[in-house]
Amino acid sequence: MQTTQNSKILVVVHGKGRGREVPTGKAFQKRLAQTNHSLLQDIRIHETGAGVPSLADVRAIVFWLGDPLQQKYPDCYTEAKAIADEAEALGLKVLNHPDALCNTSKTMQARIWSEKKVPSAAVRLVRNDSQLRSAVFELGKPCIVRSDCEHAQRDVTIVRNQEDLARCSLTSGTASAVLRLYDIRQEYRDVRGGFSHLFREYHHKARAFVIGDQVMASHLFFSKSPIVGLSNSLFSRESSHNRAVARKFGYHRHLLDELIEADQQYFNSPVLGRAHLVQAVRSLGLDIAAVDYSIRPDGQVMIWEANPYFWLPEGESSVLSEERHAVERVQKSFDWMADCLQAATPQTGTGEFEEVVSA
Repeated sequence: MQTTQNSKILVVVHGKGRGREVPTGKAFQKRLAQTNHSLLQDIRIHETGAGVPSLADVRAIVFWLGDPLQQKYPDCYTEAKAIADEAEALGLKVLNHPDALCNTSKTMQARIWSEKKVPSAAVRLVRNDSQLRSAVFELGKPCIVRSDCEHAQRDVTIVRNQEDLARCSLTSGTASAVLRLYDIRQEYRDVRGGFSHLFREYHHKARAFVIGDQVMASHLFFSKSPIVGLSNSLFSRESSHNRAVARKFGYHRHLLDELIEADQQYFNSPVLGRAHLVQAVRSLGLDIAAVDYSIRPDGQVMIWEANPYFWLPEGESSVLSEERHAVERVQKSFDWMADCLQAATPQTGTGEFEEVVSA
């Protein structure tokens, strides 16, 4: 790409020790280098803690920072906000504005989505056991109780009955979120035909990447738990040594084949509910995010969360990498992201997201 006066895309990241690191950024840059993508020479990295950088040669800024930003990393938010303010004063393109990165706590996200009529679960903020009991009574059982500001699935409690509620105790003053748990698996059990038995036997979670108004599928996980994540997914179970040995003797092979087929079909197919996924990200003020959601029997979606600081390692590190063709899939994902980012940050003009077709 020809170098012009304003040729750089400034990517703002956490300085050392100033925030959680995810492998996505380095894996993305490595893929840019592998493909000799013209975007690579345009990117300039700036770490928080180094003050406000010069924007003289910058055409756009991407904030790649942990979220919710102000709640978890207030010093980084202050610095990022100063950079964004200067960039906006200069008329530069800003992606994932620091203020938008503050909208992803469970309760803030839910409030915004409720106002914008994004299909999502009702959530209440609680800080003590009394508020917890009131929230569960208001929302109805079953509910999920979890941290208001964490994306990880640890320390998540399911409240199905009064006994569960009696055992659930909060640390006073700590912000927790109570979410209404929608049993999408039961919805599949209540209808007949036309669906893989996996949706009736297990809970599922789909993930898609959203950049502007462009959407690309990432993965489809199944689990015995209604809180579906990598650690408790069937893929994680099937990757264990014992299950691998059992498959050599003919056990569990069919189930793994079905899981891989469903995951691959999801990755290769147009994303259902893409308009709602775009709306979910845009309503939070974000430009880039991974969205976790479930697909209902009628093709509608139930959106669980948007994660603008998502975890995407190189394909070799993915669960069941060889069986799921993860290296090729992650490479396609990064190539798509690079093209979307380039389309959103042209050398001249304000830049709109143009249609990007993945290979």
